[in-house]
Amino acid sequence: MSDFVVHKGRLTAGTFARHYGADVIEVHYKHEERTEVMLADGRAGVGTCLGCGSATCMEKQDSELRLFGELDAFPGDPSRDVCPTRAIRWDGKNLVAFVEVADCIGCGLCISRCPYGAINLANGMNATIETTDPDGLAVEGSTKGEHPKVKRSGQIAMLNAPAAANLPVTIGGLEDARTTLLVRNLLNEVGLNARTRRRGDTNMRIDAVGFSRSGRPFVAEIETGAEALDSPRALLEDVAVLHSRYGYAVDEIDPVSIVLSLPNSRSEYYQVIRDIEKVLRLRCRTITIGALIALLWNCVKLEGFDGDVFTVGEGKVDLAVWLGLNGVALDEPYPGAFKPAK
Repeated sequence: MSDFVVHKGRLTAGTFARHYGADVIEVHYKHEERTEVMLADGRAGVGTCLGCGSATCMEKQDSELRLFGELDAFPGDPSRDVCPTRAIRWDGKNLVAFVEVADCIGCGLCISRCPYGAINLANGMNATIETTDPDGLAVEGSTKGEHPKVKRSGQIAMLNAPAAANLPVTIGGLEDARTTLLVRNLLNEVGLNARTRRRGDTNMRIDAVGFSRSGRPFVAEIETGAEALDSPRALLEDVAVLHSRYGYAVDEIDPVSIVLSLPNSRSEYYQVIRDIEKVLRLRCRTITIGALIALLWNCVKLEGFDGDVFTVGEGKVDLAVWLGLNGVALDEPYPGAFKPAK
């Protein structure tokens, strides 16, 4: 699908078809209900689409794709798409964005990026962009401005929602490039400066690179099938590349496997991780796409991959506890998302 079809009729960047008349200071998510906004002038109510010319729910800014230091030379995917399936379109007649439900996988990325509380996962399955304004917050009339930095709170959806439970099937139906884009954007939205490799680039094997919030570099392999068992070995190559080509010390690099489901606790995967740490003193980490979704939906930022978190060498792990989410009474969205299924 061309950019022209997706963005047809969009307003000029920085322009809004309507506005709230005051800055948004907080967006609060309520599962199975519309998202609420709190405004600087004391008003509050459910959010509505303001018809942004530079819609954060649809595309990233160039500045969001940059990496720190030497890693900015990493040949990454230049795509500015937020939605991995490009399900968000523009209605040029009514000057609002809308979701093509048939293409939406319910990941919640667009919801987390809208600073005006216009999007929700009310049915637990697909994102919905609200265009009605029952609380009378919006003022009609074009205006210009920048997007506010807002506090986000609440929970986008329960983790037993259909969109989360269906992730294994949903991701299984995506092209590899779209899955990689999903992971990149999830990493970004939970607070990590990350870039995934350029599509079709056969000269660069690393799936993703980035930095923790403390500035520590990481390399990642993204695997959604049986190939996950081989990812620790691939991470060794990734670390070597980051060291030799970009000058980072080996003991400063965090190697991470980003998988759909944690491997069986009896699989060779965990033994290989133990062997690598014992011989090379490299601690390979593991996180699932389901865990990244859990962070996003619960408005939790990920500090990084250093320390003992995500080191699952014994095959006994519950990512819900390690992510600090146990106080939210989380359901595992699908088998293998937080702990090995077997």
